[in-house]
Amino acid sequence: MPERPTTNARLALVLDELLTLAEAHERAEVARYRRLAFSFLPFDTAVSRLMASLGIQCEMRVEELRRLSRQLGLSEPHAIQPSQATVPPPFFINTPFLAFETLTQAVNDAETSLRFYKHLREASTVPALYPALTSVIKQKQAEQAVLEGFLASRDEFAQMEQRA
Repeated sequence: MPERPTTNARLALVLDELLTLAEAHERAEVARYRRLAFSFLPFDTAVSRLMASLGIQCEMRVEELRRLSRQLGLSEPHAIQPSQATVPPPFFINTPFLAFETLTQAVNDAETSLRFYKHLREASTVPALYPALTSVIKQKQAEQAVLEGFLASRDEFAQMEQRA
């Protein structure tokens, strides 16, 4: 079966879809990090500040995706808004065990986000997206490394408390 040539209209649609997926994902990340910052606030302000700063970085990526859309002559992506049923309610961290479990989940979520962007880059056939997605992947790798380091430092601290 002969291949149909890809038209500019199809490239624009694929590009629009990829940018919409990326923005929706980053908006969900913003919400997740805000919820984590709020949850850790009464227990550990250092973790709360870390989560808030990671959320700010996500907001910056959302703005960068919007700028890229404008630069490529596309309409701004219409982000998919999560329904209220899928967004878990905020909770407060009140024990070291819950803090460790929540930080562990944050590391796992960061890894999932990194994989999402790697898959998105692989799925993209538009060369204009490659540098932007590569930049996001590097940021997500750094985000995951920071969270893993923070988790490791908190784990050592928890082990020292248990020994005492």
